[in-house]
Amino acid sequence: MFIPLRTDSPLRRTPYVNWLLIALNVVGFALQMAYKQKADRFTLDPGEPSVLTFFTSMFMHGDIWHITANMLFLYIFGNKVNDKLGHIPYLIFYLAGGVFAGFTYIWTSSPVAMEGAAAVYAPVLGASGAIAAVTGAFLVLYPQVRVHIFVLAIFSFFTIEVPGWALVAVFFVQDVVLQLLPGAGGNVAHSAHIGGSVFGFVVIFTLVAVGLIPRSPTDALAAVKRWNRRREYRDAIATGWNPYGFGGSPPNAKDAAIAKPDSAQQRVMELRAEISESIAHGKHDQAAELYLQLKQLSPGQVLSRQAQLDVANELALQERYPQAAEAYERLLAEYPKHDQLAAVTLILGVILRRELAQPQRAAQWLAVAAEALPPGNQRNTALEHLELAKGDILAGGVGSASKQ
Repeated sequence: MFIPLRTDSPLRRTPYVNWLLIALNVVGFALQMAYKQKADRFTLDPGEPSVLTFFTSMFMHGDIWHITANMLFLYIFGNKVNDKLGHIPYLIFYLAGGVFAGFTYIWTSSPVAMEGAAAVYAPVLGASGAIAAVTGAFLVLYPQVRVHIFVLAIFSFFTIEVPGWALVAVFFVQDVVLQLLPGAGGNVAHSAHIGGSVFGFVVIFTLVAVGLIPRSPTDALAAVKRWNRRREYRDAIATGWNPYGFGGSPPNAKDAAIAKPDSAQQRVMELRAEISESIAHGKHDQAAELYLQLKQLSPGQVLSRQAQLDVANELALQERYPQAAEAYERLLAEYPKHDQLAAVTLILGVILRRELAQPQRAAQWLAVAAEALPPGNQRNTALEHLELAKGDILAGGVGSASKQ
């Protein structure tokens, strides 16, 4: 037996909607236990489905173990998906995934008995279909994020880490096998799990592909594109093209233009992917080193908004102030509406004045910070350093005149 415990990727925002869904499931289960005789009318019956039961059945469970397992999976995978999608989109996606899973169950259900001329179907309840949609989304958005798993063996127990894609794939294959084997599924609605997983993967992959969800160098679409580039590279070599420029017969010019990769561009993409993965795993020092390599290779590169901020903060913590200042300035230039604009300009201004002795540049950023920050300690700090920067400018001007 194995139990997922957590992922190794930190959250960027508090997943309030996912926590709300967990709470609603717990409340729904408690009401179900309190009113057992009336609970059956709120399950999803393939013979008599209704709009209401598509939703109410999502918040009901068979027993304490059923809800415990489901809520554990929802907590681990749903937090990250909520983090990526935002609150309202995540809520809509979760409910839509549960409804689609319900339709899949109805479509694949067979009568379990006959009462006269009427067919009798086994009703379904549980959040598993919606949670399967969440895991499908997780597979697209975070395939490389690792999941910590508690393993209980016969005579021992231990924890291991596995890639998120592997864990999701194992459960999906298990559902497919048990759905196809007659009588092997027991009283578990494996078809609903399959429907939810397919819904989550297809919908999120499509939204990522068309740009409605921000791209990430480590998402599934990026992985597919990297695989395709490697395939084209291998195909080009198989035709006789030598990437080192000697020996063999090159492919025709058209094929070469398509197949031959730009090694510098490919390395840039690899470095960006490695930076994102390092940040996702909390390895900010490694991300900072990779960022400096990226800047040497392609000075104009800018990371995603949060990644650029994380790297700049890490460089400042390492007291690599020139590199940190450059990273902060790149962030402000690329993302002028950054939600932490005021705080970033304050940090940049202080670094430029105190650590790099560049009072004129410091004064420009400190003035922005003083105007943007609300009354309080940070604004007072900005004003204090702004006055000091102005004093440094004046002192520098007097010194220059006396030397002439």
